[in-house]
Amino acid sequence: MHRPAVPPAATTSGFTLLELLVVVGVVSVLLGISIGFLGRTDPERIAASVLAGELRAAQVTARAEGVPTEVWVRPGIDGAAATVQSRLLQAVATFAFEPGEPVLDDVLRPQLGGQLVPGGRFGHARRPVDGERAPLLQWALRPAGVELRDGFVVRLDLRLEQRRACIVLRLGQAAELRLDDELRPQAWLRLRTGGGATSTASIDRVAPLPLRRWCTLELACDGERAWIGVDGQDLGGTAVAGVPQQADDTALVVSPPEAPLPGLADEVRFAVFAFGPAQDLPVELTPRRVQRLAFDARGEPVGSTAVEFLPREERP
Repeated sequence: MHRPAVPPAATTSGFTLLELLVVVGVVSVLLGISIGFLGRTDPERIAASVLAGELRAAQVTARAEGVPTEVWVRPGIDGAAATVQSRLLQAVATFAFEPGEPVLDDVLRPQLGGQLVPGGRFGHARRPVDGERAPLLQWALRPAGVELRDGFVVRLDLRLEQRRACIVLRLGQAAELRLDDELRPQAWLRLRTGGGATSTASIDRVAPLPLRRWCTLELACDGERAWIGVDGQDLGGTAVAGVPQQADDTALVVSPPEAPLPGLADEVRFAVFAFGPAQDLPVELTPRRVQRLAFDARGEPVGSTAVEFLPREERP
């Protein structure tokens, strides 16, 4: 009934996450070999190689997925080595709506409703049924397995057949994405800001979605900004402060029955932002401060990607 996405199988043009992981893995192996040849007496060259690998992984992911990424450089504590760590988008699951689709784990099995329709964008699609009391898709996000703390991206393919207000998706208390009666997307998010406090953010004044044509709608939050996108284009967003609010019963719900989609939905893809493994830098080098080396959704650097290390005479 759905296709798990660890690693995902891409259905659109561009790199699949499996291909990216293979490329990153090959680059890591080659970097490991090259570092061995550099020797232990050249910490600057070793650090440059480690940083180059992490920056390349972040840039490739940004370009392939169309989302911002970043690399963090953190000084060591109490004499420990400094570290470099990429924050990337990691696919969690893809729900494809294909009949007889195998499920690797029941944790990844959603509850499905509506009518199965052949001839969707990539195969079969689903359409809400008048009077049905179930959403098109409902999938529980258990905090122990899927954390929204660092942000998320939800993408789904829609073919809207009439202009009518609806709820496209709901992510527990963390987020909701609606369309008004002109098919203009609107979203709100609830975030935890520390000490038990919460804040809300909203996105509106977005251009309407096309009628009777397939499009890919996206709702995303990376911890600093939330945005709505259509067909890879950022239509609007807002700055946010805090982490998406997630409870034990948080679920991804597509087209809830109280305000169903006026059309078809095809693949639903869910991913989260998360940090990869930290790579140690040579202990001889001390970064001057914590640095965030960022790339935008096109993979272009946001500011400098150079790391500042303390001069030898200032090192502890």
